Amino acid sequence: MKKFFLTAIAVMAFAIVSMAADNNKSNVTVNSARLSAYLELSAAQYEKIDAINNDFEASMAEAEKTENSEERANKMRKAVLDNCKKMRENLNDVQYSKYLSVINATMNNKGLQSVVK
Repeated sequence: MKKFFLTAIAVMAFAIVSMAADNNKSNVTVNSARLSAYLELSAAQYEKIDAINNDFEASMAEAEKTENSEERANKMRKAVLDNCKKMRENLNDVQYSKYLSVINATMNNKGLQSVVK
């Protein structure tokens, strides 16, 4: 039970995407240091993952500038799927499974689950 509780706290504490509502748009930032600690990344992995996260933030920022809501959703979907593809290439199976759990929970909590469906 204690292990489950600590895992739940870790997932909540290391949520990789924090979004703030701002005129019906979201600002996406990724805390690579916390993600690294949660996924137990090596130094080499950290450098690659940090670059992927920076690209993801830029892609999401670009999508948020789009006025058309359908086009914005498509750009956000593409950004998330591209991010997952790049993460899959750089993480082992256990790390990727943890990553997907966190990003899925975050997307659901932020009301963006429809973006990736």
